[in-house]
Amino acid sequence: MKTRRSSALNAVATGFVVLFLTLIVFFWARWGCESARSKLLPEQARKLDIDASSLIMPRTKEEPNGIPCLVHAVMMPEEVPTEGLGVLRYLNAHLPDAPNSPLYAWGVSGDYPRLYYSRSLGMIVYYFRLPVLQADGTYLTRPIPDGTEVVEEEGVAYAGPKGMGDKPDSKLGRFTDPLVRTAARDIAHQIVYDRGLRRFFVIDWHKKIVRQGPPLPGDVAPPVDFGWARKQSKCLNLYTETPEPLLTYGVNPGRTLVLDTAGSIRMLDLDTLEYTGFAGGLPAPATLFPSDRRAKPDDLFAFQVLPVFVNMGKQYVGCAVAVLSRDATAAKLEVFDANGASVAMADTFADVSRAGENGSPARSHSVPTATALYLDLPGEVLTGVKFVLESFHPPALLLASYFTASSIEATAGHRSLFVLPNSFVAMKGRDVRYGPIRRFWTALPFLLPSVLFGVLFGAAVARDARRAGLQGYARRLWVAVTVLVGLPAYITYRVTRPKTARVTCQNCGRWRWVNRETCHHCGSPWLVPELVPPAWRVIGQPEEQPCNDPSPRPEQTISRESEV
Repeated sequence: MKTRRSSALNAVATGFVVLFLTLIVFFWARWGCESARSKLLPEQARKLDIDASSLIMPRTKEEPNGIPCLVHAVMMPEEVPTEGLGVLRYLNAHLPDAPNSPLYAWGVSGDYPRLYYSRSLGMIVYYFRLPVLQADGTYLTRPIPDGTEVVEEEGVAYAGPKGMGDKPDSKLGRFTDPLVRTAARDIAHQIVYDRGLRRFFVIDWHKKIVRQGPPLPGDVAPPVDFGWARKQSKCLNLYTETPEPLLTYGVNPGRTLVLDTAGSIRMLDLDTLEYTGFAGGLPAPATLFPSDRRAKPDDLFAFQVLPVFVNMGKQYVGCAVAVLSRDATAAKLEVFDANGASVAMADTFADVSRAGENGSPARSHSVPTATALYLDLPGEVLTGVKFVLESFHPPALLLASYFTASSIEATAGHRSLFVLPNSFVAMKGRDVRYGPIRRFWTALPFLLPSVLFGVLFGAAVARDARRAGLQGYARRLWVAVTVLVGLPAYITYRVTRPKTARVTCQNCGRWRWVNRETCHHCGSPWLVPELVPPAWRVIGQPEEQPCNDPSPRPEQTISRESEV
């Protein structure tokens, strides 16, 4: 019993190691394909342009053509393989005092002023410098090269949801999970949304005021970002070409845009800290298989929401939204007016050459970039390699990829090891053209090769296990696991299969294990003759060595002569 238990534990431990190492190899092979695919798009296919001159700002008598406004979005897929690994992004978001962290630290160039969120205190801490009062009533300051002056004495302030103070105090309350952004490019004014309290706050560090808004209704999705909302800005760049009076920044002193987890963009009044209306939404790019018209932040690898203000930031006239698909093969740009209505949109397209019918010359066609990258040379070769790699993925994990296609965050899918959210099977799982049953049937062609390989490996294990003499329940278990897991299970079986010596069965003549009481083929027991010890034994004297010489000894010759 102990031997069987030890063998089972050894097989399970070896299986996990083999599974992990095999999937690591597959992961880096897929990463290489993704890296090569990201460099195939020409420069002109990566850029989107919309002339929003008369769409964002209506025509007037003074401006019959509207305010000139060109919106540009540029996708940079060559940054996706590195950003998808998430190492630098994780460090920038989770290490204390990490640059540009949305969770822990915020600041401007230089050492001061500086803000960070203290988890131990549950407060936002603000470090700054105070002017030093001299005897003559003036303040001592120190000039720096850009012409401004830096005060000399350090100061610190603590802000909680109930107020602000010079020292941490339980009366100030505790933030549980804050999302902080700077208001109007002034670090002394902070907009805070606490995910645990489900409220917005405004912190004015100069006036030492903390204003608290009402709790969000239960049916409203929680915010993801606000102001100039963005995700993976290295992979997607959104900007405008406008005249000097037209300013574009994330918030103005009175309101800002808020992006929630459902992909909706709403306007937030910074005086009442309540939503005042709908401003737009995240569009869904044109992927290889169509998805919903609107996307959620977790469905996109990158996005940017750019509010547009005029009259020195006092008047909101609309916003521009750019998104990058989960697999970074398509981008989309959409423009919304001040009422949240969509007024213009554009998708990325690439020009490809395809042979005409009946031997006619090749013609250039404009197709969506996702189609060009997957179905046109040299992307077809990478698509074939990607399909083969996914076919050797464990069938059970590939099936799980289908059912979890939309539940895994897009950037996390690029570093996923077990489940593949960017596989062809998962792409079909997000296809919205069909119902659930028909969608599953259309995904089967991408799933069947993996299942077929699993069945072939399972048949090989069954044949070898029967020949090796594994018991029925063990053989069936190995076959079932191999069909579900595929190549890693087959490698595990070959590594851990029994290696005990075998002999010929005296009953059936086939090979049998020597560590079993009966033959696993015919069931006959060992046929061992009974060993009977001799009744006498010479003790204390050396045994006489037998003579191997066939000639008779002298004593035998004399004896025979005497008999005669």
